[in-house]
Amino acid sequence: MRGRARRVREIRVCLRPHLGFSRHSFSRFGGDSGDEGGLMSTRRIAYAAVLAALYVVIGQFVRIPNPMVGGGAIIAINMVVVVIAGILLGPAGGALTGLVGTSLNAVFLGTGAAPYEFAAIIPHTIMGFTAGVVGRRNQLVASLTILVGHILNIIAFIIIGLMPANQMAATIFSIGLGAEAVVDIVVIVLAVPLLRPLVREAAPA
Repeated sequence: MRGRARRVREIRVCLRPHLGFSRHSFSRFGGDSGDEGGLMSTRRIAYAAVLAALYVVIGQFVRIPNPMVGGGAIIAINMVVVVIAGILLGPAGGALTGLVGTSLNAVFLGTGAAPYEFAAIIPHTIMGFTAGVVGRRNQLVASLTILVGHILNIIAFIIIGLMPANQMAATIFSIGLGAEAVVDIVVIVLAVPLLRPLVREAAPA
């Protein structure tokens, strides 16, 4: 039995470099939270939950008109929370924040805006994940992933039929989207350095 157990251990040691397994294998999706545990540690999930709640609060109570679009359109400033979550918590944390925050916000919104928010659930989840991936290499560039969410939102709105795909509407919306993206990126660039110390302080190594 001892000989067999030793052989099993030797095989595992030999295979580990080829399979890419290590005790930190599943921490690769982490961000700045300092956790080296699993794919999503309890602490990281808690951070994502707080940021998802912040997404909902902003979505419910903050209304910034977008004059470039008109028709009652607003700047969806709560989208920056998902990108910030991806940068600070990693891909999994960003995706979770986008999924939960957007889903809850869609439930609480009125009937007029809810269809747009439901359509944005998958785009925002992808946006949060992308922000986490890009944020590992360059957090300034990661702020630009807000554009991923906006572009995917437009695609989803057109597919579902919430937005006409004619040239005039596309032109007006693109101008408004550009103005909104500039505001979003500025907020992300300013907020990340302020929030990062809080995340690190609450997550000692």
